[in-house]
Amino acid sequence: MGVLMAVTRVAVLAVGGLVVAIEPLAAQSLDPGDLAGPGAGFREMSVDMGPDVGSGSGAAGLGILGSLSGAAPAASGAAGRGFRMQTVPDRLPGGMATAGAAAPARSGPASPGVVTVAPVAVPDVRLRPVPTTLPPVSAPAARPTTVSAPASTTTVEPAPASTATPGAGGAAPVPASTESGDEPTLIRADELSRDADLGTYSARGNVELTNGGRMVMADTVTYNERADLVTANGNVRVVEADGTTYFANYVELSSDFRDGFVRDMAVLLEDRSRITAVYATRTGGTRKDFWKGIYSPCDTCPTAEGSPWPTLSGNNASGGRERQRPLWQVRAAHVTHDEVERDIIYRDAVLEVFGIPVAYTPYLSQPDPTVYRRSGLLTPTFGVDDQLGFWTEVPYYYIIDDHQDATVAVRGMSDEGWLLRPEYRRRFGDGELFVEGSLTDDGEEGLAGHLNARGQWHINEIWRAGFDSQYASSDTYRDRYDFGNPTWLTNHAWLEAFQGRSYAAVEALSYTDNRANRDDDDNPRVLPLMTYDYVSDPGAWGDTTRLWGGFQSIFREEGTRSQRLSGSLGWTLPGTTGWGLAYEVATDLNTDLYWVEDANVVDGDTTSGFDGTVARIYPSALVTMRYPLMRSGAEGTQIVEPIVSLGLAPPDLNTRHIPNEDSRDATLHGGTLFSGDRYAGRDRVDDGVTVNYGARWTWLGSEGRRLSAQFGQVYRVFDASAFFPENAGYGDGLSDYVGQIDAVPHPYLDLFYRFRLDRDDLSPNSTVVGFRAGPPVFNVSGTYLSVPAYAEDGGTDITAREELVGGVGITFDRFWTTWGGARYDVRQSRVVDAWAGLSYDDECLGLGLNYTTNYNEVSGERVGQSVLLRLTLKTLGEISF
Repeated sequence: MGVLMAVTRVAVLAVGGLVVAIEPLAAQSLDPGDLAGPGAGFREMSVDMGPDVGSGSGAAGLGILGSLSGAAPAASGAAGRGFRMQTVPDRLPGGMATAGAAAPARSGPASPGVVTVAPVAVPDVRLRPVPTTLPPVSAPAARPTTVSAPASTTTVEPAPASTATPGAGGAAPVPASTESGDEPTLIRADELSRDADLGTYSARGNVELTNGGRMVMADTVTYNERADLVTANGNVRVVEADGTTYFANYVELSSDFRDGFVRDMAVLLEDRSRITAVYATRTGGTRKDFWKGIYSPCDTCPTAEGSPWPTLSGNNASGGRERQRPLWQVRAAHVTHDEVERDIIYRDAVLEVFGIPVAYTPYLSQPDPTVYRRSGLLTPTFGVDDQLGFWTEVPYYYIIDDHQDATVAVRGMSDEGWLLRPEYRRRFGDGELFVEGSLTDDGEEGLAGHLNARGQWHINEIWRAGFDSQYASSDTYRDRYDFGNPTWLTNHAWLEAFQGRSYAAVEALSYTDNRANRDDDDNPRVLPLMTYDYVSDPGAWGDTTRLWGGFQSIFREEGTRSQRLSGSLGWTLPGTTGWGLAYEVATDLNTDLYWVEDANVVDGDTTSGFDGTVARIYPSALVTMRYPLMRSGAEGTQIVEPIVSLGLAPPDLNTRHIPNEDSRDATLHGGTLFSGDRYAGRDRVDDGVTVNYGARWTWLGSEGRRLSAQFGQVYRVFDASAFFPENAGYGDGLSDYVGQIDAVPHPYLDLFYRFRLDRDDLSPNSTVVGFRAGPPVFNVSGTYLSVPAYAEDGGTDITAREELVGGVGITFDRFWTTWGGARYDVRQSRVVDAWAGLSYDDECLGLGLNYTTNYNEVSGERVGQSVLLRLTLKTLGEISF
């Protein structure tokens, strides 16, 4: 059954000199659904004013927007809101000029009983609502009232306590204001008019209203002071203080913008997510309800006719709705945005990806874009593994307080049962803490798991403390359950201080061999490891003094145990002669004292354990001289730099009675060519007299082009006791030749070459050569590696390696990327590792497909492969399997 609606008010309006009578509207039969639900009672009525309306200069066609709230007209003395118009000076405080003059009213007498409204150019108008007593509803005043603004800004403010005769000035009797904290409303428009009889203000043309940080923009805005209702029509935009923007064709708002009704609406949230709806309401300024809503963070893309995604505002030029569709969207019969709880709630929701429905839920809730974090279930992940079978993991995120939170995930595996994976995070005022691990029933071994923990605290401006810990119940646990597979598990705790040019630290370390079938009894524990380092300010000649001291204690359950107390006092003098020779002189006095237990001492074919004390004190010096020569030309700048360095130290400083714990890598390469000591630690010393010589050449061109080369050799004056590994590049006299070449001939081409050539026949003993070519949209890279086998002093034998590594990456556009690569063992003539991937990533959707495969380096059998598919719906979650 229909609902009967009628308008009983009679009004006459003069527009552009044309007098139009608005007769009572005939009763309309409306469907109850038009008024049901939120926003019921608000209807738009347009009155046909004939073909000549709006044809005059400065005039515009007007429609009358009725507010049919269902309530009876206000009686005499009823509370309402009133306004009075007054002028303000042409120049605002601070010297800011106001807008230009208003257009004059049309000349000619007005018909009796007609309110003449002239188009008014009013750039700035302020509406301030105040309580008033409205007069009885009556016919228009006997004589016309013309509302015309002078050449100044017009401000509409609350009227003071006074009385006025209705019709004498177009103003109703207005009592004193009883409200003092209302926000004013600023209006900017091309034209402004007031109908005193209907109690409405109308603004037309580029209308802007601002109130309390909110803004409304539209073609036409009407304010009904009796209903306290703002109605906006045509290309309406409502901008909230947080940047959220609403687009619509028709909007009804309360004067404070807190409540309203919107038809054919789209919302642009502050993170550029979008919500559209057939109609929507706002209640109390904190709750929005959308009917037949769609949500998506995606930018819209043009599609075929019939797409469900509307444009953000208006129609296209042809008058039809533009057809657009996002990559994914959530459709819902009802969407609620609760700004207090900061929730977006969907009812009867359907998830569509590429326009295809893929999931339905009667209820779905997500945090709105303002939420940084919140307790609740996170997106589950899925996977298939050769050892675990099919598995799924469901995490729960819990906020403990503002400074700490936790995540607990439960993983179910078809072949291995269950696994619990907790994480804990905490921020302190002076530091942070992170702990994560796992726990499972491993069948034969019972409970098994792993743990990673790290933390750091700034005690004060000088001292800092921290730790980093790793644990696994077995050598294969981490690899089996996909928690990484490091060769060594390290536990490290430290206390360190920084002050001026000095540094001090106290550390504790332990190492666990994580390789399968390894004995953990000989894993080293270092407690303590103490270091102090001081460098003085430069002296009058630019020289500096350095003081270094340290103590370390290493123990094992089985094997060598030792303690070492060390110290160095050094002096460094850099300088340049008048003829351009750059030099640096560095001298040191070093001392080491060892307490050793069960050290392996090899004497021919005999190995025995040594217990005792070993001490050494020795001076050392390094003198380096460089003579750089530069020449600039049209093609660029060249720098040639001959370099010679002389290393001095007593011979026979090394002995097998000192265990080698920190000086196992001593390979000669370009980075150590001109060093005085090529060992990284103190247990071994590069003793004797050495002469290091070579040269560097550099060319610098335009647009980042460059070319550099370095070549040199080491000459050892007499035999030394340094235990350099065989094939490491050293000899009793001359070493191998070492060098490197780097070239960037083009911004999209990068070449490098590292080599060590045999000192007798220049055959390559060690080679690393590679390239990177191409722009980001298409690039390829490759590396060839060949290194000989050698035995570390006190360490593990290093096998020879010769392999090729190559990769390619292609970016089709700003969304699609693919890549792939492989590592090939040249000696075994087989692939060792291979990988490939494809990804899509835009503002709202992420897709990824990754494939990896691994082979045993000895047998060549495939030992593992994995395929990972990732789907990310940004703002909703991610699914991986």
